[in-house]
Amino acid sequence: MSKVNASAEAGESTMSRREVIEEHLLEVAAQRFASAGYRQTTLEEIARTAGVAKASMYRYFENKQELLAKIFVKVGNAFANSIQPLLTAALTPEEKLRRTIQELLRTIGENVALFTVFYSEEADLPPRLHAEITEVRQRFVANLERILNEGMAQGAFRQLDAKLMVYAITGMCAWLHKWYTPGEASLDEVSAAFVGLIERGCLATRGAENHDRLADRLRHVQSLVGELAEHAARMEPTKPPNRR
Repeated sequence: MSKVNASAEAGESTMSRREVIEEHLLEVAAQRFASAGYRQTTLEEIARTAGVAKASMYRYFENKQELLAKIFVKVGNAFANSIQPLLTAALTPEEKLRRTIQELLRTIGENVALFTVFYSEEADLPPRLHAEITEVRQRFVANLERILNEGMAQGAFRQLDAKLMVYAITGMCAWLHKWYTPGEASLDEVSAAFVGLIERGCLATRGAENHDRLADRLRHVQSLVGELAEHAARMEPTKPPNRR
């Protein structure tokens, strides 16, 4: 049984056979575009890697550019879906920011090839789709900026340049596709590290910075107590020996 047929049977309960095959071809195309480049990859190579005849490719995609377009649409939808539900959720701004970062990293980490293509092959998009993808990116930036502004208004975040922070956060997360290899580190570990770094830059003093200052003060108090104890021991008079 071919890889395509196995994938199709596995997904028939939730997706049609055509949708499963299209998804498989899209994943293979993304891997080829990511490793060899869009212009250097042919439909024949994609078909051979996917385990289908080249003629069968045209039953699902008209040409190579349609494959590229579908990849960009898929990534654009991933961006939108990662943040849209959080905007109106009954969560604190800190939790909204935390979950946005976690979801974005998870999406990129689980789809490295797709995001590699997204960040490297935009020049080959048709003008209409290029405009649509630009609009999706701008909407994502605006929504994340909205979360940051909400946090600043409530005193949860320090007063920062929200747009600059958005670019810093998205750039930090987006670079994951350049170095992340599944298996080397878990996405949970990566998310925890990234969330920690970003929160320390965004949270007001009642958050991470306040925690650090409290820990420093406790260490200082412990040091003082130790010094006082030593000083008291030196000041204690020596008792004369007992005489019978």
